[in-house]
Amino acid sequence: MIRRHNKQETLAAVAPASAYTARGNFSVSQFTWYLLGAASYIKVTPTSTIDVFRILHEGIPKSAVDHFSQFLDIPMTLMAPLLNMSYKTLIRKKEDEKLEDYVSSHMYEIAGTYAMAFGIFQDAGKVTRWFNKENKALNNQKPFDLLNTPTGIKLVTQVLGRLEEGVYS
Repeated sequence: MIRRHNKQETLAAVAPASAYTARGNFSVSQFTWYLLGAASYIKVTPTSTIDVFRILHEGIPKSAVDHFSQFLDIPMTLMAPLLNMSYKTLIRKKEDEKLEDYVSSHMYEIAGTYAMAFGIFQDAGKVTRWFNKENKALNNQKPFDLLNTPTGIKLVTQVLGRLEEGVYS
């Protein structure tokens, strides 16, 4: 079921990242959409997995990648390989041009992984450091380097899940 935004939800969609943790009711799903700049292109709030599927199947705009990379200070030269495309192809896309459904889905999963990390660390700097530091639980690889495949994302989210539960990882 898709729900129309009310004024409070719209304001929450564009609120700074600190507002998500200040309220004490952090939502990985809402923060994922925030990281993708969804307030500028989603007119209704997805309330189910099938709603998310429909949005991703239609494709999210390239501006979602821009918003994500600017928020986390990740250069497009690093974003392109994460999305399994060339840098030139990525930067040639217009802001409102929709990404292919599989690229949209992959970008959503990457953003969701970062949102999960933000829920744990509650600080963008700590999140960035964690993704760029070798991790023993990931065979001494940097979590960021694994985000270019669904399997890599799963491995990273498993480690984050263990951290969330208080297990040393």
